[in-house]
Amino acid sequence: MSSNRLSREYENGVSEFVKFAVAHAEDPSRMICPCLGCCYGKRVDAVQLTSHLIRHGIDRSYTYTYDCDRVEEIAEALEGDLKDCPEMFERLVSDAEKPLYDGCTKFTRLSVVLKLYNLKAGNGWSDKSFTELLALLKDMLPEDNVLPNRTYETKKMLCSIGMSYDKIHACPNDCVLFRNEYASLNECPKCGVS
Repeated sequence: MSSNRLSREYENGVSEFVKFAVAHAEDPSRMICPCLGCCYGKRVDAVQLTSHLIRHGIDRSYTYTYDCDRVEEIAEALEGDLKDCPEMFERLVSDAEKPLYDGCTKFTRLSVVLKLYNLKAGNGWSDKSFTELLALLKDMLPEDNVLPNRTYETKKMLCSIGMSYDKIHACPNDCVLFRNEYASLNECPKCGVS
């Protein structure tokens, strides 16, 4: 499922993946979702799993293992992380446990960044518009909130957990993103700037 999410090949891959997941799930109505929106934090049925994988994409590092194998794999990965870069690991754990603001029980710093960045990526928002959204949300939340101020800070957090991104060129006037039907263009179809 490494194809373009809009392709027939990707849809076929999702279909095969879901069939395999249902066949091997203990409870097919409550499978853990590996899509980039849920980040393994939600249980879904086959229909939801298909929808999530097509809409959000799959965590590229996902590998299927039985639960007993998975515990050992996670322990080995954590041990390696602790040895290689303990500061990054501690910061990641801190962000995953730190409430968005005092008294907030629904979101942590990391969970809100993942959810907001998923919206950014899924809707093709520019870095500029995302930074403006972050600034507005930060002002709307209680003063002690730990929401990042800028897109740069969110990307830095996500890259530290292995989530990279593809850079898509945009019109300097923010008219269009040069992707999909505009990917091969050298100048903006709206304003003509190159």
